[in-house]
Amino acid sequence: MRSTDVAQARAAAASVLDPELPVLTIDDLGVLRDVEVDDDGRVTVTVTPTYSGCPAMEVIEHDVESAVRAAGFVHVVVRRVLSPAWTTDWLSNEGRRKLEDYGIAPPGSAS
Repeated sequence: MRSTDVAQARAAAASVLDPELPVLTIDDLGVLRDVEVDDDGRVTVTVTPTYSGCPAMEVIEHDVESAVRAAGFVHVVVRRVLSPAWTTDWLSNEGRRKLEDYGIAPPGSAS
C-alpha cells in the first residue's frame, strides 16, 4: 500500500455528498470514518450513519463505491459500523459553516 493510494481513495470517498443535505460531504458530516488500502489495492471505506436507521445510507454507500472506483480502484468495499455511534461532535468546522450558510443552525459541541 502506498500512502498516495490511501490519500487518493480517501479524497474520492470524502467528496461524496450527503443525499439529504447536498451542501455537505460525508466527510463534513463525520460519516466517513476510515479509508484503508491493502497491499493488493483493495479499498475498505468505513462509514457510520448519523443514526442507525438512516435511509440515505444505501445511497451513500453506493456513491462512495462509485466515487472510489472512478478514482481508479477496482476492488472497493464499504463497511457500515454503528459503534461508536455518530455524534454531532464529528461534524467538521467546515461542515458547521456550510450548515450555517445553508440556513441551518449547526449543533453546538457536546463537550
